Amino acid sequence: MRTTESPEKQIPMLSGCHGCEEHNRLLDEFGKAAREVIRLHEQQFRALVKGDEDLTRLDYSIQSANEAKRLKKSDYLRHVESHGCSKG
Repeated sequence: MRTTESPEKQIPMLSGCHGCEEHNRLLDEFGKAAREVIRLHEQQFRALVKGDEDLTRLDYSIQSANEAKRLKKSDYLRHVESHGCSKG
């Protein structure tokens, strides 16, 4: 499946949708981290198609971005559990 939309347009920013300001900030940070993972996977795919033989560097970048995304998700979920502001 081919799309011409950038990841930023496919996953909307959610600020203002729920809860308190901290909730919105944490949710936006998680969204940015998720988009970064998508961007890196797209970059890796393009490199693979072009025959780039040094894909290991992208593997490490993706691994690091996934860890950052996991941490942002944990921060968000921890805030929701402790503050209870996910439904607003």
